[in-house]
Amino acid sequence: MLSQSQSTSTTELQRQLSAIRHKFTDSLWRSFALIALIGVPLSVVRSFNTGWLPVYTVHAVVGLALVIGAFVCHKMPLHPKGVLLILVFWLIGLPGALTFGFASPGVWWLVLSCVVGYVLYNAKVAMALAFATLVSLIGTAMGFMLGYLQIPVSVTRYMADPASWATYLIVNFIAFFVVVRTFITYTESLQATTQHQFRQWIDDLPMGVVVMGKDQKPYYNNKAAEELLGPAPAQPLAFVAGTDQIYPAEQMPATKALAGETCQAEDIEIERDGIRRQMQAWGRPGYNEHGELTFGIAVYEDISARKQLDLLKNRFVSTVSHELRTPLTSIHGALRLILGDALGEPTPKIRAMLELAEQNSQRLIRLINDILDIQKIEAGQMSFQFSKVQLAPLLHNAVDQMASYAQQHKVSIVLGPVAEELWVWADSNRLMQVLANLLSNAAKFSFADSVVQLQVQQQGQRVRITISDQGPGIDEAFKTLIFRPFSQSDTSDVRNVGGTGLGLSISKSIVEKHGGTLTFDSTAGVGSNFYIDLPGAES
Repeated sequence: MLSQSQSTSTTELQRQLSAIRHKFTDSLWRSFALIALIGVPLSVVRSFNTGWLPVYTVHAVVGLALVIGAFVCHKMPLHPKGVLLILVFWLIGLPGALTFGFASPGVWWLVLSCVVGYVLYNAKVAMALAFATLVSLIGTAMGFMLGYLQIPVSVTRYMADPASWATYLIVNFIAFFVVVRTFITYTESLQATTQHQFRQWIDDLPMGVVVMGKDQKPYYNNKAAEELLGPAPAQPLAFVAGTDQIYPAEQMPATKALAGETCQAEDIEIERDGIRRQMQAWGRPGYNEHGELTFGIAVYEDISARKQLDLLKNRFVSTVSHELRTPLTSIHGALRLILGDALGEPTPKIRAMLELAEQNSQRLIRLINDILDIQKIEAGQMSFQFSKVQLAPLLHNAVDQMASYAQQHKVSIVLGPVAEELWVWADSNRLMQVLANLLSNAAKFSFADSVVQLQVQQQGQRVRITISDQGPGIDEAFKTLIFRPFSQSDTSDVRNVGGTGLGLSISKSIVEKHGGTLTFDSTAGVGSNFYIDLPGAES
């Protein structure tokens, strides 16, 4: 079952195609009437020099019918008008072919009837007419070859007559016009059909699409754009998300697209009927065949429900995480006190159970902290306290903190030489968090009795910190996913090293907040190198 909008669209296409075909048939009828008004008198003149032939009588009768038909055909329905038009082609073409053979322009009229049938109807009608034309031409050829048909006048006498040439040229000129007009009509029909399909594809999208011309006026917009943006979607009433500040007109996606920029934004709120909706919008420039910027495309998607769901999710995660962290911290602290013999020395069996509980409570605290950090990063709420930081003491501190963790994995961490004059502009606590994440990963993924190397190099105005492990390397399939939240490689699953899959994602975000980059390379069976590149600071 077609929806109401689809039915309306299909009806509109049928109306357009019908109008194009009516225009085509009316144009041909007028052309035939012109042939009749000029060709019939010429045939009469020609008859005085070549002799009156039966074909002239047929053409005279057809010509009279054409003149009358030209005045009344535009009132007829398309189907009978088209049938009569094709019949005219045959009434002009077949008698001429039977009289003068393949030398007659009538052969062209029979062939043209197939083309016209295809434009007015479909390929099946065209094939049927083509078959009938082939049979007629074969029959004509056999008739002349077997002597049943003969040219009734001398060809020389016929060809020497000026009226014959005048008629021949006029008729062929009109035939040429029919060909051109047929192709124009076919192109118009194809264009209307393509536009219909395009509109169906675009109108059915749940996203609003606006195409704006260089005159800053909307050239096209789909139904979703009207629903989201209103009846004049080129310049909707837009605000910066979460505020009453009008969104800058020059920053709107369509405007930036007309400036040749490709853009994406999620901080736009569109107000319509007193209701605001948060949008995700894209802008893309559009060019013509000469490479000239001629229009801009803006796409809008309503993400209000998604943002509301994300807000509820974040509130839930934040509430649960905070509620869990407080008792876990207390449990972890109590376990540390007991393990420190604050309540007396426990038996070896009890100590083993307490150590297991203390390790897992610490693991849960790290998990909760990671979840809270990734949530702050996504919300843009992670705080930073930047200052000049001397790199050497920070790196020594990081190695000291991770030494016991590395020993658990039978790995040692070695820090290379660090110049005392190396300084960076950073948040020391956040940078320490990144180093802890990378060093812990390097330790747990390295083979036993191997070395994790921590090296520093100054590269112009930037400082590179390299952390190298001696492990199995990173799978090729995992390299593109490594910085995504909750991503874990198969290697971690095999070694059962655990982890949340959040550390690298958090580290990358922190480094980028410092104006730096976090990259890596890895060789299977040899190990991996992670590079922290930070802008340097003068000492």
